[in-house]
Amino acid sequence: MATATATPEATPKPAPTEEATPAAAASAEAFQGVRGIVDPSNFGWPREVEGLNGVVSIAAKPLTIITASVGHDEMTLAIVPIERLVAVGGSSKNATYSNVADLLQEKTEISRDPETIIAQEPDIIVTSPFFSADGIAALSKAGIPVIQTELKQGPEARINNILLMGYIYGEEERAVEFATEVRERYEALIAVTGEVETQPRVLALTQYGDKIWTAGKDSTEGGVISAAGGLNVAAEAGIEGNQTTSLEGVIAMNPEVIVIAQPLEFGAAEFRQSLLDNEALAELPAVKNEAIYVVESKHFTTLSYWNIRGAEDLARILWPDELGDSESPAFSLAE
Repeated sequence: MATATATPEATPKPAPTEEATPAAAASAEAFQGVRGIVDPSNFGWPREVEGLNGVVSIAAKPLTIITASVGHDEMTLAIVPIERLVAVGGSSKNATYSNVADLLQEKTEISRDPETIIAQEPDIIVTSPFFSADGIAALSKAGIPVIQTELKQGPEARINNILLMGYIYGEEERAVEFATEVRERYEALIAVTGEVETQPRVLALTQYGDKIWTAGKDSTEGGVISAAGGLNVAAEAGIEGNQTTSLEGVIAMNPEVIVIAQPLEFGAAEFRQSLLDNEALAELPAVKNEAIYVVESKHFTTLSYWNIRGAEDLARILWPDELGDSESPAFSLAE
C-alpha cells in the first residue's frame, strides 16, 4: 500500500486542532486496529487516514461528501445524514444496482469527470479503487481530500469499512452503533447456518452474452454462500474470484443448488430456463430438482453491508424450516 503523504497543494490548510468529544473518546477502543486509521487515539482535527492512494490529512469534519461509488454511497447513508451526501453517480440512483436508490432520486447526478465533481464543492471524496488515478490527481490538485478505500467482503472487513468511514466523516459514535447492528445481524444468521450438519453444494452463475460466469474463493457471492450455510462448489473446484466457466465445468462441480445473481432485465429468467432445458444438464441435482433460483443481484454483488441481506435471502432458500419465510428487517439509517 502506498504511504506517500498528500502534497501541500493537494490538502486544505488544517483547521485548529479540536479536542475529542466525550462520545468519541468513550468509543476509542473500538477504533484500535482499524486498518487505515493512522493514529487511533486522535479524535480531533486534523486527522490522517491511509487509503489505497496514500496518507491523506483531513483538516476538519467534512460536511459535504461525494463518493462516486455505489457501495460507498450505501455505507455513507448508514453513517451520516443524507443531506451531507451532496451528489451521486447514476448507478447509485438505479434500483437495479443500488440498495439505496429510492433515497437518492432527488440528488444531483454526477459522472466521474473531475470538473463535475469539483462544481459540487465537496469537503471530501471517499471512493473506490476503480476511480482513475488521473481523476484523483485532478481532484487533489483542486484542494479536495480524496481517499480511496477498499470495500472487501467478509465479516471483519465489513466492520473495518464501517469504522474507517465513520472516522473519516467524524461520526465515530454512529459508526460504532451501526457496526454493532451489522455484527449482531450477521451473528444471528451464523447462529443458525453455522450449526447445520451438511452444507448444500451451491453454485453462483450468471450469463452475459455467450459467457457463463461463476464466483469462487474471495468473491462477494462466495462470501454470501458461506454465510448462508452453503458450500461454494466453485471455490472447492479451485476457482478464485469471478471467472468464466463452461457447461462441462458446471457438470463437474455438481451443484445441488444454483443461484443466479443477475438482474431480470439482463436475462436472468431466460438463463435459468436454458439451464433447466439443457439435456446435457438433466442429471445435475440442481436441474433435476429445479433448485435454480434467481436472486436479488444487488444483495449478492454489492460491496457493502447489504450482502448480509443476500445471505439472509439465500439462507431462507437453503433452510426454510429453520428460518421460515419472514422478511429481513431494514438496516437503520443515520439521523
